[in-house]
Amino acid sequence: MARRFIVKDEDVSILDEKNIKINGPEVKHIQVLRHNVGENIIVNENVYKILSIGKDNIDLEYIEKAPLTGIPTSDITLYVAFLKSEKMDYLVQKAVEIGVKRIVPFFSKNVVVKLDEKARQKRKEKLQKVADEACKQCGRMDLVVVDDFLNFKELKESLKEGKVFFAYEASKDSLKKEIIDLKERKINNVGIIIGAEGGFTIQEAEELNSFKNVCCVSLGDRILRAETAAIKLLSIIIYEMEE
Repeated sequence: MARRFIVKDEDVSILDEKNIKINGPEVKHIQVLRHNVGENIIVNENVYKILSIGKDNIDLEYIEKAPLTGIPTSDITLYVAFLKSEKMDYLVQKAVEIGVKRIVPFFSKNVVVKLDEKARQKRKEKLQKVADEACKQCGRMDLVVVDDFLNFKELKESLKEGKVFFAYEASKDSLKKEIIDLKERKINNVGIIIGAEGGFTIQEAEELNSFKNVCCVSLGDRILRAETAAIKLLSIIIYEMEE
């Protein structure tokens, strides 16, 4: 299968009904990988043949739609309290590989990282790039969106649909029981809430647990790191939903 590249809309120029010109960061990536004229590559959702390679742009001819591989059948959103840089990058990468559809970072009281508006935008762009690279690496033909960062109030306002799993170390409720309910009711829209390194405050936990569609579940007796908890819960739920 041809290698995939994700090119922003603003970096694509339509020349005619079959031909396009691309510029931007992926041009350099294609050059570094030593692709040649005449070879096929995938740009976003389509297969193209390389017509010419310039210093800053590449001309392509449309061949066909690319096969829809690696796209999850379940619709899972990961709500994750913002983690320190390397941990957040790692979690976004692994969540995409496992099969999450959408990632929503948020800030709760115990989040260690503090970012102003400019820094938030820069981190969002970096995380989106991590998600795009993970899609390409694992062969997903869809895109995983990293949403704008939410504060805790905005997080609560977004939890109105589907079934939401809230991983909380103080919970005694059975994850297995909630997964059985998920499968019996054939729910396909699922959210997962993971807290910061410092966890949630008691008030935050109570507010989240007050929603009828939010189930507060335990991941066992061992206290897990935030990124480990997210990967564990995502893996279990996606396995159960897609088996």
